[in-house]
Amino acid sequence: MEANILEIDISNLKSNIEVIKGFIGPYVKFLAVVKADAYGHGIKLVSRYLDNVDRFGVANVEEAIKLRENGISKPILIMGDIFPSDIKDILYYNITPSVSSIEIAKLISKKGLEENRKVPIHIKVDTGMGRFGFLVEELLMSIDKILELPNLELEGIFSHFSAAGVDKDYVDLQFRRFIELISVLERRRIFFSLKHIANSPATLIHPYTTMDMVRIGLAMYGINPTKSQLPVELSPVMSLKSRVLTIRNIPEDWSISYDRTFISSKEMRTGIIPVGYGDGVPFQLSNNGYVLVRGKRAPIIGRICMDYMIIDLTDIPEVNVEDEVVIIGKQGEESISVNEIAERCGVIPYTIVTNLKGRLKREISL
Repeated sequence: MEANILEIDISNLKSNIEVIKGFIGPYVKFLAVVKADAYGHGIKLVSRYLDNVDRFGVANVEEAIKLRENGISKPILIMGDIFPSDIKDILYYNITPSVSSIEIAKLISKKGLEENRKVPIHIKVDTGMGRFGFLVEELLMSIDKILELPNLELEGIFSHFSAAGVDKDYVDLQFRRFIELISVLERRRIFFSLKHIANSPATLIHPYTTMDMVRIGLAMYGINPTKSQLPVELSPVMSLKSRVLTIRNIPEDWSISYDRTFISSKEMRTGIIPVGYGDGVPFQLSNNGYVLVRGKRAPIIGRICMDYMIIDLTDIPEVNVEDEVVIIGKQGEESISVNEIAERCGVIPYTIVTNLKGRLKREISL
């Protein structure tokens, strides 16, 4: 029996997708973002159940290949730049690349010509993220040359918000740059069937940005990607559970864990839980977080170790060895969310889920 389980609730995952689809309406396509091992949920595990999305989004060709090898036949967009050496696999596995330069467009065109294949591409535009993409003026100078290249299908054009959850003024500035660029291109009779810029926070709190397609990552997994109240109710998909390994009685004035950051002020009853930062539990929760056991909150005391954490069971005397411990999720009437943990650690929720490591066994709950 595994001590540590990362439980993935497929029913909640599919429900979240339907909730978001209901919010955006029937004419906006849904791209499911499954990069970074589906935000720690397991790309191979969850992707096979995502039959209610239109296409998939990944960060690189390796992730796209995992999807194809997992039986995914729907379109897959690589949202970041690609290496020239990726182009062979992009054609072989029928993957849609992003294009941020005339040079990479030429290489894709050349390979498509060699294989007598028309390759769909999405043009990426930097409207203020400062990472990938053509600057607006660069694209206006390059687009005619790209159009002249054989064996390319200009299927989409997209950009990426840098502060969708925190800065509405900057969202509006980026969006204005994007739609003004599209207007200029359309006046030049250059059209794209898929225009997209909205990620999870933009989709939910700036719905005027949804355009032809939205790219949904964190929200699909039931995690609030903003610090605002959302207009829809999402259900958490991930629960991280362990079990009580050892229970000890500790005397007063006794050091707990490394570096003596916690010293008991009285006699205490402690529990040792066999999960630690080696599994992706944030070290910042040391003396700063809780777990759930017997439906109650138990404080984490002392430093979190690589393989273990120690919790205070003094006020929960009914706890026994092998009792379930919830690090993320719900137990009884209590719950600990990814957002709560991120807030305690001073990080964004994305880092909490993507740091959960491979030695955690992932189990599907239907």
